[in-house]
Amino acid sequence: METIDAKPRGLGALLLLVLLWLLPGALAGVLRAALGLPLWVGALVGAGAVAGITWRVVSRERPWPTHAPLALLQGLYLAAVAGLTWRMLGIPAMGGLVSVGGGDAGNHAALRADFVSHVPGAYQGFTFFHTVTYGLERLLGLDTFTSFRAGFYLVPAVLAVALAAGLECAAGRLWRSGRALVAAQAGLLVATAAVWPFLLLRLLHYHQADGFYPHLFGLVPLVLAWLAYGLPRSVWSRCAALAVFTVFYRYTYGLNLADFLVTCGVLVAVEGTRLSGPRYRWGAWLVGLGLLGAAAFAYWRLLPLAHLSGGLVPHSHERALRVQGWTVVALLAVRWLSPREESVERRLLDFAVLFGGVNALVQWAYLRAGLPIDYYFLKYGLHGVVLLLCAFLLAASCRVGALFQTGLPRARRWDMALAVLVALGLTEVTRGWGRAYKAYEPSYWERVRGEPPFQGMEPLEDRGATALIRQVLRDGDKHFGGLLSPSWPRVNFTNVALGWVPEDWGTANGHWPLFSQGRVRQGPGLCVFWEASPDDWARYQQVSADNQSPLVDTVRALQARPDTVCRDYAAPWVSSGSRTLCYRCD
Repeated sequence: METIDAKPRGLGALLLLVLLWLLPGALAGVLRAALGLPLWVGALVGAGAVAGITWRVVSRERPWPTHAPLALLQGLYLAAVAGLTWRMLGIPAMGGLVSVGGGDAGNHAALRADFVSHVPGAYQGFTFFHTVTYGLERLLGLDTFTSFRAGFYLVPAVLAVALAAGLECAAGRLWRSGRALVAAQAGLLVATAAVWPFLLLRLLHYHQADGFYPHLFGLVPLVLAWLAYGLPRSVWSRCAALAVFTVFYRYTYGLNLADFLVTCGVLVAVEGTRLSGPRYRWGAWLVGLGLLGAAAFAYWRLLPLAHLSGGLVPHSHERALRVQGWTVVALLAVRWLSPREESVERRLLDFAVLFGGVNALVQWAYLRAGLPIDYYFLKYGLHGVVLLLCAFLLAASCRVGALFQTGLPRARRWDMALAVLVALGLTEVTRGWGRAYKAYEPSYWERVRGEPPFQGMEPLEDRGATALIRQVLRDGDKHFGGLLSPSWPRVNFTNVALGWVPEDWGTANGHWPLFSQGRVRQGPGLCVFWEASPDDWARYQQVSADNQSPLVDTVRALQARPDTVCRDYAAPWVSSGSRTLCYRCD
């Protein structure tokens, strides 16, 4: 990806250098999943490459800001997005992460443990999230919960940085006016403040709350591929970027891999027409055909997933698909009506429209085929929606900046009309998708409110209970024998976080035998823990009744032991402010 040499210059080039530091995690995961190499090998190679690129750019290109107002506004934008995201999703009462009842978070914690220890091909290689969070643990001394939290909040951070850097590059290629660039950045700030809390954060909230961490993290290589294709001037650089990010996207999450392959295949074929020499053109066309063939294979591999079910809150998929279709049409219109002097904005729109359009077309074909509306279909549209939304935000901001360019009165009237149309389109898109994903609202606004009582959410991990467990084990020089709780997500995640990784998470669905039947480990040197607040007992009884299992009897037998110890601890996520944890040790 080339550096930005347009003046005036803000923080764009430096932000792109910051994004490059995701490469060690991506490369470490790819080399381990594909070749079985230790994680440190890929991380070391990636860190060396990024350090070399950074040194070269800083020493030769001197990418420092030259326009203070633009740089300050970009800093304000990133700070505002970070503050808004934490204010809406941070929920201090639950430590920043929540659950709406699924066990996927615990399964991913177990998969990560297998991946880094002895199963390089775990989860079909979809391990970028696992690699990044494990690396953060090792580098910063985090625990499982805080590393998952950092990995989740990295997603909106990358989206914000990509938008700020992409806007500066796209607008800077069109204009040399500092006033126009500042206006475009101000437009992005206003548009993000309107769209971010009412749509994007709602989507991120629900997919985090249901434990879809690698699926969410797939937005990172997708958005970076969007920039890596749109920003370089060289055809060869753009084609190389598509090839590299095809690999990274494949090793992050595979649900939308076929959409990505179609997008890259079409773009490589189109870029081939710009190459000099028939040999190169034919080579590009053959590569494009190869990518389209790989896409067909990937779609074929997806077909068996149509009949798989899973716990998920269904949204209005038909409304979401209609809005997605109209968004593609609207961005196509913007693409053809935008100025032709510099093609970077058009390339960014091309990538987003292709990916979002193919994604919508696949959903339409799926519905026409009469296949079941279930788990994977309901997750399928997320990446297309987010990428199209980012493209719309960038296009709207560019149109605002164009209003501050000097030019003929007729051209200014046209810029004004186009800016108004794009702003109205962004408003309608946000409103339409907001209605389509209205099912996520109750738990989202509970999270925003952040105070008990909570009806649709619970903590992914009870941080107070986990701290108490660690203290008991440390003081008694004991080992962990298991935690019982009437909360399935908490049992599945916390037991892995405390060191008990299921031998085969897939066969038994993680810690389901522990949750449903109370199969703790007891013996010399082991301590067993269970949640024992007054409202827990009715929930234990309900879990036993639902699964026809002895869970409640197991917990009552533990509670009746003479060596049982119970302790209260602070729990800001319940109305009483405290809960009870009991334990016994052998």
